[in-house]
Amino acid sequence: SAILPASSAPMACGGMGMAPQVPLPPGSDSELASLATSINTMAEALNRAKGMERQFLMSVSHDLRTPLTSIRGFAEAIADGAAPDHERAAEVIAAEARRLERLVKDLLDLARVDARRFTLDSRPVDLSEVVSDTSEGFRPKAEELGLHLDVKAAPTGAVMARADPDRLAQVVANLVENALKYATAWVVVGVSSSDQGALVWVDDDGAGVSPPDLPRIFDRLYTSSRQPARQVGTGLGLAIVAELVSAMGGTVRAESPTLAGGGTRMVVTLPPAAAIPGPPPPTQPVSPWVEPRTS
Repeated sequence: SAILPASSAPMACGGMGMAPQVPLPPGSDSELASLATSINTMAEALNRAKGMERQFLMSVSHDLRTPLTSIRGFAEAIADGAAPDHERAAEVIAAEARRLERLVKDLLDLARVDARRFTLDSRPVDLSEVVSDTSEGFRPKAEELGLHLDVKAAPTGAVMARADPDRLAQVVANLVENALKYATAWVVVGVSSSDQGALVWVDDDGAGVSPPDLPRIFDRLYTSSRQPARQVGTGLGLAIVAELVSAMGGTVRAESPTLAGGGTRMVVTLPPAAAIPGPPPPTQPVSPWVEPRTS
């Protein structure tokens, strides 16, 4: 048999590595037609998954290559004596190394949640406390980016949910980080309660999410068509959010547009827990957000 070069091997396996379609012969009986249709449906799903995997790998490869290029360039400039400002060069190298470290951490987190190789300590948690503490940690970054970060407390006081506080903090951090990436002027983080459970929501006034992207924005292998306004995080945060929220028995969804011309809201719903002693607070839906006034 003929030996094919590696570059042509995918073409021999159905074209660009894709699963081949089963042709339906004319005059086929209904059972054969049904079987061919089922096989073709599975092949299409496999092709979509392969395409998403290639897109994801290309995105991750780019995210790895960019900081590596900066690190190598500045390191070589220092070694050759061509770097005019050694301190600035060292700062860039350190920043890009941290970016690589975060990317590797997020990839490992995705692997762990996929294999369910992580622990959960679910217990009654005050969402207001976790959300406030976690969000406040991003205030210096928001100010550096020229963005207004507002953390809204629940109007009824404590909002109790059953969750792992550490994993919940990770969820909130990833959502805030994602909002900072796309926001134009402000990001708002809040908690509330509803008939469905305890809610954490994050709003931003960015360009919003297009309808084709909206149902797939939390998919781990999906690369959104929208371009971030700035580089914050690794781009893997929403996939990690979806996995962690699901593990805690909750759901997460994206809503867009939320403003005239754009805006995005991420809403996490978690199972309610027994409230702190005292009369139970009335349930409140997520209140519509009014753009904050800045001085």
